[in-house]
Amino acid sequence: MTPLPITVQPGALIPLSGLEWGIREIMISVAGPAAEQISSARATVDGIVAVHEAGHVVMQFLLGARLEGASIVPWPGHSLGRASARRRGPIELETPSRSDAEVSSDYARLARVELSRVETAALELLAEYWPLVRALAARLVERKVISGRRTRQVLFRALRKDLRRARALAQADRRRQRETERKLREAFAGGRSRRAEAAAA
Repeated sequence: MTPLPITVQPGALIPLSGLEWGIREIMISVAGPAAEQISSARATVDGIVAVHEAGHVVMQFLLGARLEGASIVPWPGHSLGRASARRRGPIELETPSRSDAEVSSDYARLARVELSRVETAALELLAEYWPLVRALAARLVERKVISGRRTRQVLFRALRKDLRRARALAQADRRRQRETERKLREAFAGGRSRRAEAAAA
């Protein structure tokens, strides 16, 4: 099975067309429900909606789509929250938005890709960048509405923090590895000297 043509460049705006654009749009639309699947914190409605919308926004951020912000303020007749890649016009604000499932299945049909493959790729990508989803969801619960600029700030800060944590873990792993190697060398050298003493006696 060929891999999906996706490019992960956190924070970069990547102009796409054709199949790549369709797959990116599917991944963005399935990211909300995927984030809900991954999440273990489901204390309040705001928390669930924040994780859902943060999933959409983080996927936009990772795959190079424009960010206009996110909200967990209920939109009567539409949804419990929203994540935007562009500003909505007056007509779009009046008409009810389509569900994530409708959008993803329509794009999958147009792009002629298997929806389950894209959903799996979205789950794996969100799991890899879960600290970003968690950070943005926490900020959404706190503020209710976040602009595109503020969203990028929160995500870049979380990305740097996650990178520092990964570096610290890697350094600790290297220290443990060096310590283990030192102990093995000592044990090996001690065994060799005992064998030499036994051979000489």
